[in-house]
Amino acid sequence: MTSQTGRLERTWTVTADDEVATRAWGARVGRAARDAGVAGVLIALEGDLGAGKTVFVQGLAQGLGLPPDAPVVSPTFTIARSYPVPGAALVLHHLDAYRLEGAEDLEGIGFEEMRGKGCVTCVEWASRVADALPEERIDLCIEMLAMTAPYVPGSAPRAPRRLLFHATGAEEVALLRAVEDARGTET
Repeated sequence: MTSQTGRLERTWTVTADDEVATRAWGARVGRAARDAGVAGVLIALEGDLGAGKTVFVQGLAQGLGLPPDAPVVSPTFTIARSYPVPGAALVLHHLDAYRLEGAEDLEGIGFEEMRGKGCVTCVEWASRVADALPEERIDLCIEMLAMTAPYVPGSAPRAPRRLLFHATGAEEVALLRAVEDARGTET
């Protein structure tokens, strides 16, 4: 679909049953980005505290090729963390914009350098710096849904989430389509 501004756009929604499924969706996006040899993609994440933004990025990191034990943690206090992918010309940049005030703060942490070829850049709390973000990006809003089953002591609670993806730009739409297409081929 082409927007009124002439940019290619695509919106897609999926439901993740729990934290494990949220991480798996991140891994799918990561694999698609790795396989596509992205020239640089930005994922702007929104969602309430505890919705699964960092969990999604952890899955993304694994999909890009980081080892499962890589310590991908929320950059809340450090603002930004970078994770080079072993054996690949890829770097995952993970930012937390919660404490940022806008474009000047984003520039101050080297945001432009985090957006080049081979970079996958995730910005949590992206609305805090929305004016400084490029239009070509994938917006991901993660919403917590009502519990689907009663809590069983000794088991992980089922806390489903809705993942609403909105891609703007040719490379971003192609990446989202690749994730959709791969959905039917996974076992």
